[in-house]
Amino acid sequence: MTGAEPLRMRIRLLAGALLLALPALPAVTSAAAAPRECSRTVGGIDVERATVLDIQRAMAARRLTSVALVKAYLARIKAFDHGPGELNAIRALNPHAIAQASALDAERRHGKVRGPLHGIPVLLKDNVGTKDQPTTAGSIALAGSVPKHDAEIVARLRAAGAVILGKTNLSEFANWVDLSMPNGYSSLGGQVVNPYTAGDPSGSSSGSAVAATMAFAAVTIGSETSGSILSPSDVNSDVGVKPTLGLASGAGIIPLAPSFDVPGPITRNVTDAAAVLTAIAGPKVPKTGYLPSLKPTALKGVRLGVPSADNRPGGARGVVFDRAIADLKKAGAVVVETDLLGATANASLTELGLIPNEFKWSLNAYLATEARPTTGVKTLGDIVAFNAKHPDKVKYGQKLLQVSDASPGLEPLATASAVPVRTQAQAAIDSALLADHLDAIVDLGAGNANVGAAAGYPTVIVPAGYVASTPTGLAFTGTALSEARLLGYGYAYEQVSRRRVAPTDLDASLVPARC
Repeated sequence: MTGAEPLRMRIRLLAGALLLALPALPAVTSAAAAPRECSRTVGGIDVERATVLDIQRAMAARRLTSVALVKAYLARIKAFDHGPGELNAIRALNPHAIAQASALDAERRHGKVRGPLHGIPVLLKDNVGTKDQPTTAGSIALAGSVPKHDAEIVARLRAAGAVILGKTNLSEFANWVDLSMPNGYSSLGGQVVNPYTAGDPSGSSSGSAVAATMAFAAVTIGSETSGSILSPSDVNSDVGVKPTLGLASGAGIIPLAPSFDVPGPITRNVTDAAAVLTAIAGPKVPKTGYLPSLKPTALKGVRLGVPSADNRPGGARGVVFDRAIADLKKAGAVVVETDLLGATANASLTELGLIPNEFKWSLNAYLATEARPTTGVKTLGDIVAFNAKHPDKVKYGQKLLQVSDASPGLEPLATASAVPVRTQAQAAIDSALLADHLDAIVDLGAGNANVGAAAGYPTVIVPAGYVASTPTGLAFTGTALSEARLLGYGYAYEQVSRRRVAPTDLDASLVPARC
């Protein structure tokens, strides 16, 4: 740690403490917030604050092109990702991004606009397959592996007009290498850093969450087995959506445990999350998509379950939570104290015991059918052996990989074992909702991520404020296929609270002196 670093951290702590005292955060213009910030504004659009709908309006008015937008994001990545903060969120950029943007600009000039994501740059977690760029899960053993096909959600994003800007770093193999490995580390990509705290970015969608909050792209994609969208969204002041299991296909994504794996959006606002989820969801998406659900009045009369006063966090976290509850009431929600879900949430951690067997069979199947690694690995056992030759990169060990490789690796066993875990978790959530006639369950942070993941049920998390220098979010959890309602609740809360502050507005030391 340099001599300047303790001072920087004290400044961050002071700034965070001051934020807690504010009843609301006013809108700040880009000029006032960060006069030296690189590419904050392009075509009259503040990339930190604009939604994809704002960008579409600017493009329709011919004030902005997709090519110009891609170049602005590339400039931000160049300035910030390996700048003063060394955030390391981006693993690789797509060399075809500008060409893709140019083609979509041409479509627009000829009157073809595919929808809200037309010409919008997207960053993908580097376990999401792309047939024109390596997909590695952060593993040196999969370096250079260009899959045979796009992941299904990538095909849907391309069809919606999105520009694939590149891949984000992640916790290697979705945080399944070794228990001592830090969140956000991968042998291929190195360590991702939280821009708010200069520390833990959480995992495993670490790079996607940091890239989203830093506006390295309009939107990003993460994936979750248990908390890997919600937790990094929580601590990086993002909106994260963990969808219902199966709503968005996991096909073509390097798996951890397909019985629980889901892809989902990580964005800076609920509007963008709804637009992305509409694009990547399968046939169960509402006919009109999710954007019509976003209404400032969506919380009026809605019954939300929250932990009882005795079980709420104290101190600064308690201040943030109490303020969030006040905001929910201000938006018209009926807040009901309940601890029914909290009593069973940790029981769903039993899903973790199923991962070794499921990871082995699903990864081996992926390697056999989709991956094309340049290192010659063909099985999980090969990866373990390859890693053993590179302890300088796999520097935290690989016990989770070794345990998984020692498991039977049988698909029927994985499928059968997941059913009782899912059934138990679904019963816990459904009974908590029914007992008090609740529309959703709300908690601060990602505390309900485990039970929601085990159930395969959706959660939407929205920025709620800051505890010292660390952001935290408010999570809305519901029953199966309740994404439209949850997004509406999150949007209404977002509009009444407006708690998100861009990292560069909070910490000027992130901004390069020269760009």
